Order: sequence, then structure tokens, then C-alpha cells
Amino acid sequence: MFKKKTLKNKHLFFLLSIYTISHIFFYTNRFYMNVFKPLFWLIFLIIFYPQNFKLSKRKEMNTTLTISIIFFILYFISGFIFGFQKNFSNYSFINIFINIWKVILPICGVEIIRYKLLRSNKNYFGFKVLVTIIIIFSEINFKALFFSQNIIFFHYFISIIIPIIAQNILFTYLSLNSHYNVSIIIQVFQEIPKIILPMIPYRNWFMEGSFGIIKVLIIYYLFRYFIFRKRTINHFTNVGTILPFTIMASILFVLFMLGLFTYQPIAILSNSMNPIFKRGDVVIYKKEENIVPGDIIVFQYQNQMIVHRVVSINDYYVTKGDANNSVDYIKVQKEDIKGVYQFSLKYLGYPSIWLNELFAKEN
Repeated sequence: MFKKKTLKNKHLFFLLSIYTISHIFFYTNRFYMNVFKPLFWLIFLIIFYPQNFKLSKRKEMNTTLTISIIFFILYFISGFIFGFQKNFSNYSFINIFINIWKVILPICGVEIIRYKLLRSNKNYFGFKVLVTIIIIFSEINFKALFFSQNIIFFHYFISIIIPIIAQNILFTYLSLNSHYNVSIIIQVFQEIPKIILPMIPYRNWFMEGSFGIIKVLIIYYLFRYFIFRKRTINHFTNVGTILPFTIMASILFVLFMLGLFTYQPIAILSNSMNPIFKRGDVVIYKKEENIVPGDIIVFQYQNQMIVHRVVSINDYYVTKGDANNSVDYIKVQKEDIKGVYQFSLKYLGYPSIWLNELFAKEN
């Protein structure tokens, strides 16, 4: 006779579910975010914190700290490339303490619950997936997700939702094969700059989403091939599970770069729109029907794509580069217009420019 399997640590699963439900309904409530949420996890840590606490292996800890510090440094250095913006947090001592209180405590609580639930129910694949999904729900602002305009929804999905999903797959992997303090350290180093730095690097929604996925993939492959390679990896984290996500993310990125979505990219070949954007930048534009004077449009002229500003509209669109002295001689028709400028990414267009120049020389 087969022995009936039962879930372990059901009380922890119940606590996690209650926390997630409260998060969904009260995320925008200031009392919930500043008081209830951190207090909930403080009480949990006091009651359920394991008595036999021990750190993970030295090699894992050293690797985790090294990776976290490197990403911290790269995060700060990126500001010198993309620019800095003011961090709107109040930097009095009490506010720094409050921010640490409401950010760090939930991280510790969630990762300890994740670790104990997953490690005590290793043979339940479906349960491990369920726990991961519940934790993902506990980090999403559903109001921003479902009650916003299409463009805000799209930005939030790319910059927040996709990185949250990717990070939680990673932290589930780390919990199953290491210790919860590894996930905690990675997340703490990720949040600390936003708490203590008065100026933070500028990142738009596309950069935020891209960096989030890239960071997850780097950490995953570093741990898998340099830390866990001599162990038997838990079946949930087999490459067959992670690889499809990697492939899906890569395909989505390629499709985006090919211009198959509402938002499309184009590399800038000249400085005619300086200082809005320059040669070597990538412009992201959106398909748009209603165009008014002042809009920066992307239009096709012969075999060339041009990004200039609309200065007037008659029977055709009159355009001009901001850095040019006169308007364009081209009479732009509506069917020539591909979309309206949304924002630009510095320097990312140079590979495309170099390839174009290389092919031009060969021809």
C-alpha cells in the first residue's frame, strides 16, 4: 500500500495566503504599507524564526555577497551613462529607518516562508508552483495593473510584472537548492540604494524591465554552473523549467526589436534632433493616428526612416529637425507615418549603425 502524502507546514501556507489577500485589497492603504505589513512580518519572525539558524555554506555566502556588491556598483555606475534623477524619499534618519522597516522585514518574512514551505514539500511540484504564484501576487500592485490606461499598463507590465515573475522563479530555485539568506541578501542589496541614495540612476520602463531580466539570468547561471553544479538539482529547477522562460524572454525581445508590437524601436543615424536624442540612440515610437503639430514622428521617405518634429499640417505634414535651420523639403503623407516618438535609449543604436555602415562599404 502506498503511504498517503500530506502537506507540511500548512500554518505557514495559511499565513502566506492571508498576507497575499490583504496585499491585494489594501496595497494602496498607507497604514497597511507602513504599519500592518511590516508588523505582520515582525510578529512572524519573532514566533516562527527557526531556532537552529545557520548561514548557508561559505562559498555560497561569498558568491552572493560578491554578486550583490557588483550589481550595486553597476547600478550606481549606470547613472553616469543614463543620468541621475532625484530620489523622492525623505532622507531624515527616522524616514530611512521607516523605509528599512517596511521593506526589509517583508523580504525576510516572505523568503523564510518560501524556504520552509518548499523544502518541507519537495515532492509536490504543483504546490511549489502554487507557492511561487502566491508570492508573485503578494508583490504586484493590482490597482496599477488593471485600473490604468493602456500605456501605463504596458509600462507597468514590462518594468515591474515581468521582473517580479523572473525574480520569484529565481528565488524559488535558490530556496530549493540553497538557504533563504541567499535570496534575502540579493533582495536587500537590490532595495538599499532606493532607500539610502538621494540620487538614483535614471531608468525608463524598458530599461528597468530589461535590466531586471538580465540580472535574474546572470544570477541563475552563475549559481547553477559555479555553485550547484556538483549537486543534484531539484527537479523543479531543472534546466527544462528555466530554459523555456529564457527562450520566451529572448523571443519577446527579438519580436520587439523587429517592430511587431505597438511600441517599436529605431536607431538614430544623425544629430538632426539634438538635444532630444542623438546619433547612436534608439528611439521607441508608438503607432498613433492622431498627430498634432509639435509631435515627433517617425516616417518613411524612399528607403529611409526619418524622425523629425511636425511643425505644421496642411494637405501634408511639414517636418523639421530641431537642430536644422530649415524645414524638410519632403511632403509627408499620412500613410508615410509609422508612429509617434515616446522616448529614447542612449547609445543602444550604435551596433545597428555599425552594421549598416559595414554593409554599405561592402556594397
